[in-house]
This record gives sequence, structure tokens and C-alpha cells, in this order.
Amino acid sequence: MTVRYRKKDPLADVFRSQHEEIKKYKWIESEKVGRDIGWERASQEWLQKHFPGWKRDRWDRFVKEAVRTQGNLN
Repeated sequence: MTVRYRKKDPLADVFRSQHEEIKKYKWIESEKVGRDIGWERASQEWLQKHFPGWKRDRWDRFVKEAVRTQGNLN
């Protein structure tokens, strides 16, 4: 069996993380109204309500990781 290792793709990680957050939002909001609100509505609402904070949090974590990594190289 061949094991393949891929380089970590930060953009793919961001996309997966955002997708998971929208899925959680969709589930929570669907439970509140008692029916499936659909992906389109969930993604639009999440982008309007939560994306700026999510993006800021992701950026802060990225910067902290970069600083930590740079500190280990010196």
C-alpha cells in the first residue's frame, strides 16, 4: 500500500473550516424554525452575520502561528 503525503494547503484548510461553520449554522437555524433552511439561505446569513468575526479570528491565529514558527527558526 502506497501512502501519499500532501503538502498542507492553507487555503483548503480555510475553505473547509468555513464550510464546517456554515454547516453548523445551517443545522442550528434549521432546528430553531423546525425545518431545513437550505444551504443558500444558511450561507448568505452566515456570511452577513458571522464571516467578519470568523475571518478576524482566523487571521489572528494565522499571525500567531507565523510568529511562533519564526521564533523557532531563530
